[in-house]
This record gives sequence, C-alpha cells and structure tokens, in this order.
Amino acid sequence: MKAAISVWNDRIAPVFDVARKVLLVDMDKGSAMNCWEAYFLSETDEGKAKQLRELDVDVLICGAVSRYLETTLVNAGIQVIGFVAGEANEIIDSWLSGDFHQQDYAMPGCCCRGFILKELGGSPEEVSMNGRGAGRCRQQGLGQGMGQGRGQGMGRRMGQGNPQSQKRETSENVMGKIAVSCVEPSLDAMIDPRFGRAAGFLIVDPDTMQFEYLDNGASQAMAQGAGIQAAETVYRSGAKTVLTGYVGPKAFQVLSAAGIQVIQNVENMSVRQAIEGFKAGRFQPATQPNRMGHGR
Repeated sequence: MKAAISVWNDRIAPVFDVARKVLLVDMDKGSAMNCWEAYFLSETDEGKAKQLRELDVDVLICGAVSRYLETTLVNAGIQVIGFVAGEANEIIDSWLSGDFHQQDYAMPGCCCRGFILKELGGSPEEVSMNGRGAGRCRQQGLGQGMGQGRGQGMGRRMGQGNPQSQKRETSENVMGKIAVSCVEPSLDAMIDPRFGRAAGFLIVDPDTMQFEYLDNGASQAMAQGAGIQAAETVYRSGAKTVLTGYVGPKAFQVLSAAGIQVIQNVENMSVRQAIEGFKAGRFQPATQPNRMGHGR
C-alpha cells in the first residue's frame, strides 16, 4: 500500500489544491519500506489526480481540499483523508502504527460530524466523498488490522472522547485570536496593507489585547508564493480572523479553506484602531480576494 501526504514546511499543507509536493510512503506490515518526495508537474486537478494514480497512490492524507478535486481523486481510485493538520512526521508515524484517527488531527475550525470506520486493505466499498449525510469533513478510524506498527516514533492516540464536545467553542472564545498585518510589533503600529509581504503579524487576543508578534521576513524574500507562506504563518498561529489591506487569490483560498475569516481593505490606521473597529462591527468579512496579483 502506498500513501501520499501533502506537505509544506514539514507540516500538512493547509490546502491541497495549491500544494506543490507530497511525501510518498510505501507501507508493508506496519513499517515504511520507502519514503520519498514527489513534486506535482501539473497545477490542474486532473493533472494532480493522474500523477498520483501513475505513482500507484492508494491513500492521500491532506489538508483542506475542494469538493471538485476530492471527487476527481476518488474517481481515480484514490481514498482521500482530508482536513488534516499537524507535523508530517507525526502523522506518518501514527498512520504506520495503525493508530491514526482523523479527529485527533482535524484542522482548527473543522466541525466534524459522524464517524466512519474503514480499514485500509479491507472492504472494497468506497467511502462517500460527496459531503452529504455525515457532513463535509468526516472522521475516519484508519488502522484496525494494519499490523503491530513500529513500536516507537511520534505517533500517538489522543483519546476517544466526544469530538464534537472537544471542538465546540465556548461563548467566551467565539471571537478567537485576530491576526493583523503590521509594520512593527506594537498595538500602535500602522497596518501593513500587504498581506503576503507584510513586515509581520500581530496575533491579538481581542478580550485582553495581549499579543505576540510573528515576523514575516521569509515571505518578503520570496519571488513567488509569499501569500501562501503568510497564510500558513497565520494558520499556525491559531488566529480565527485576519485584518489586512489586500489579499491575493491563493492566500485567500488557503485562509478560507482553513476556516479563517478575512477582513480586507483595512488601511491607514493602527492595529489597535483596527481591532476596536472589528469589535464594534464596522468591518464585514470578505467573500473574495481584492487583489489578483502574485504575492499578496
């Protein structure tokens, strides 16, 4: 059996639709026989599905994935385990040991319903991927009957509790942390209107106004993909909302698929003023990007 794990910066890529590479793992009796990287030669959905099929991939583990691409992959005979987040090596170890449970690695903001058990190499019956009945994102127990595993590594089981109660947000945490693109690490710093190439992001708790600063220098130096890199930085911070000036299409797709609310056209004010405006309900979430160029 062969699995493909969509990766970016040693973690599961937040959106498979724009992922550029996968880790391929050959598994035999619970251990990795071979593990190597493969880069996509095509950016189209059909091209990605064809390449994975030619690589004899049986299972894809990835982050958010659009319904059309998911259907294309399933039609190509590839099982899709989507809306997964975390360190790639940890997930590989967990999967190989037969102890992988999707709810343990669900993307932040991913509301899962239902519980589908499907043994790899077991029943030939396909798991429905059309998003109906059990909900768009599903939890799958993978590993029963998959061997004894390696007996070591980072894979772990995090408990069987009710995933809905584990993921449910309390009324005190509904707003969540806010990421604000800024020119300096201060609440009184001005908004940096560039999302992808912002100097950095202030991750602010709107209730206490406590914050941490994330430098975005690595994205500024990139010729391409700055917006996606910045979106990954924000996603990993745990922020639920972004306040910024303008966002390009790929970055917008990553943020939206990760369940992060995007507030655009916020300019000519300080971070503090932007947070206060957001709390007062003066900004509306965006439904589409407001820039079509690269690196935004």
